[in-house]
Amino acid sequence: MTVEQLVARQGEGVGRRRASRRAAEPRAEAPARRAPVARGPETPVARPDESPAVRAGLPPVPGAARPARPAGGSTAAPEVQPGLPPLPALQPGLPPVPAADPVPAPLLPAVQAGLPPVPGSSGASLWAPAERPSRRSGPIPPLPGLSVPPAPPVERPTRAEARPPRSPGRRRAVRVATALVALLGIVVLYHLALYFYVDQRIDRVDALATDGPEVLAPELQDAAETYLVVGTGVPGQTGAASVATLVASVSAEGDRAVLVSVPPTAMIDTPVCRTPDGDLRNPVTEAFASSLLDGGPACMVRAVQQLSGLRIDHYLGVDLAGLPTMVDALGGIPVCVIPSEATAAAAEPPPAGPSQLTGSSAAGFLAPGDTGTDVTGAAVAERAQRLLTSTLRGAMSTDTLLDPVALATFLNRASDSLTVDDQTTLGDLRELAGSLGDLSGDAVQRAGLPVAQVGYVPAGTDEAYVVLDAPATRSLFDTVIDDTRLPAEVLEAQRAAQTAASQAAEAPQPAPEQPAGPPPLTAAPGEITVDVLNGTATTGLAGTVADALRAQGFGVGTVGNEEGTVNETVVRFGPGAEEQARTVAAAVPNSVLRPSDAVGAAVQLVIGPGYSTVVPVQVGGPVAVETASQPAPVDPQREPETVSC
Repeated sequence: MTVEQLVARQGEGVGRRRASRRAAEPRAEAPARRAPVARGPETPVARPDESPAVRAGLPPVPGAARPARPAGGSTAAPEVQPGLPPLPALQPGLPPVPAADPVPAPLLPAVQAGLPPVPGSSGASLWAPAERPSRRSGPIPPLPGLSVPPAPPVERPTRAEARPPRSPGRRRAVRVATALVALLGIVVLYHLALYFYVDQRIDRVDALATDGPEVLAPELQDAAETYLVVGTGVPGQTGAASVATLVASVSAEGDRAVLVSVPPTAMIDTPVCRTPDGDLRNPVTEAFASSLLDGGPACMVRAVQQLSGLRIDHYLGVDLAGLPTMVDALGGIPVCVIPSEATAAAAEPPPAGPSQLTGSSAAGFLAPGDTGTDVTGAAVAERAQRLLTSTLRGAMSTDTLLDPVALATFLNRASDSLTVDDQTTLGDLRELAGSLGDLSGDAVQRAGLPVAQVGYVPAGTDEAYVVLDAPATRSLFDTVIDDTRLPAEVLEAQRAAQTAASQAAEAPQPAPEQPAGPPPLTAAPGEITVDVLNGTATTGLAGTVADALRAQGFGVGTVGNEEGTVNETVVRFGPGAEEQARTVAAAVPNSVLRPSDAVGAAVQLVIGPGYSTVVPVQVGGPVAVETASQPAPVDPQREPETVSC
C-alpha cells in the first residue's frame, strides 16, 4: 500500500465524521470561509450518540449516522436548505445517503456541506473514487449491430474428390501394373530362395591356406583374384589322367586374365597339409594329381602355392562326368570353337566358329583323342575351362532365368557336381564366368607349364612323370604375380610355334626317304615275357594286345593300366634286355624303345596313342619297317579362316 492510498483512507474517515456532525446540527447559513489549517491524520473517536444506521433486516451501513428521533416517536423531517431542493426523506429499511467526503478548505466555496458537487465546479474531480491498481481486462464482446459476422468455413475437397475419376482404360492399366509387380516380386523371391537353397547344397571343403608360408609377395596379390579350377572324371580317363587342373588369375581391374594349366603327372613337392579326415599329411614328392587323389583339395591347394607362389583365393572342383547333364538341363549351350591344338586333341572336335553343343557333344569335346599330343594335360584342361565357362554363362542368360523349371534343374545338377571352399559363393563363380566370358583376344593369355622331360621313370618305381623346367616355371609365375601377364619370351614362343605350324601347312611335302634297315632280330618271341600296360583311354585295350602277342608266340606277364601319361607306344627295357625289347618293338609297329632302370630285366609294352595292331616277326631276318602313308596335299583354299565369335 502506497502513502497516497493511506492518506486517502484517513481522509475518508475524517470526512464521514464531519458529515455526521453536520447532519445532526441545524445550520442557518453557510459557514464563513476559513483559512486552511494543516492537519495531520486524525484518529476517529467514537461518540455515544453516533451509531451506524440500521436498515430493517439488514446490517448497519458503515459511516451512516442514525437519525435523531423526537420525543414523541415521530420521524423528524429532513432539513431544507434555502435555494436547494429538499432532501429525500429516509424510508424505513433503506440505507441513508452516504455523507460526502471532506473537502479541503480552499475548495469550500464550490462545495456545499452535505450536498454533491455542483456540475462544472473545479472540485468535481475530488469525488472520483480512490485509484486502484489497474487490471488487465478480458476480451471485449462485440457491439450488437457493429461486429462483422465470421465468414462461413470453406470446405476443401479431399485428394480423392480432387482427382478426376479414372477411365476404364486407366483402371485396367493400374490393375495390370499391380499384377506385374506382384508377379515380379514372386519371381524375385523364388530366385532368392532357390539361390540360398543351392548355395547350401553345394559341397564345401576347408581347402584354402591364404596365409601359408609358401605364398610369395602377398601384398602384390591383395587386389587380384586367383582361382584353382580342378576338373575330375575326364571322360575315358582313369588315374592321374582323369584330373585336369587350371590356375586362373584375374587382375584387379578385371581387364585381363592368365590361365595356366598344370600337367597331372608333373613331379612336384607337396608340403605338409591336412586331409579331409583332419589328419596331417607329411611332405612328399609325387605326381601333381596325386595331391588331390591321395590328399584332398587342401593338399592340392598347398601344392599349387608351393609350386607357383600364388595365393589361391577360391577353389572350384567340377565333376566333369556331370557337366554334360548340366548342358542338357540348359537345352544346349553356345560355344565359340577356335581351331587350336587343344581343340584338335578332342575325341569329337566340333566345327570351328559358333556352335551349339548338347550333352553328348560336350562329352565328346571333353574326351581326349588318340593323337597323343596332350601329354601334359594342357589340352583337356583348356577344353574343360571353355566348356565350364560357357555352361555358367548359359545358366546366367535371360532365357534361363525366366524359365524356373530349367533353372531349378540346372542348379540341382550343378549342386551335385560342384565343390567349393568355405568362403566361395555362387556370386564368386558368376564373377569368374563373367570375367572369362567377357574377355577376348589378348586379354586372356593361356599357357602350359614349361616341360623339360616327358615319360621320366624314377628309380624304384614304374610310374612315368613329367619333369618341369624349374627356372622357366619360376619366371612365368613371377610375371603373373607382378603384372597378371605371361612373360614376353613365352608369348614369343607361342607366336613362333603358330607361325611355324602355318608355314608347314603351306609348304609342299618332300618325298619320304627310305630309312636304313635295322639289324636282324636275335631273340625269338618264345623266349620273351612281356608286361602289357594300357596308356590310352580305350578300355580293355591291354587285354586285346596281350591276346595278339600270345598268338605270335610271346609270353605275357602283367596286364593292366599305365599310371602315367604317354604320347606314343613305348617299349621299356632294363639292362641286358635290349634284344628282347627289339623283338617286341618289331611286333608292334610305331613303337619306341626306351631304357629304364625301374623295370629291372623285364620288358614292358605301354600302349599309347597311335597303336594299330600286332604283326608277326622273323628272327634272323630283316625287320619289317612300316612306313607312314603319304598325306594328301593340303589345299590352300580349304584352310580355315580366322574365326571370330
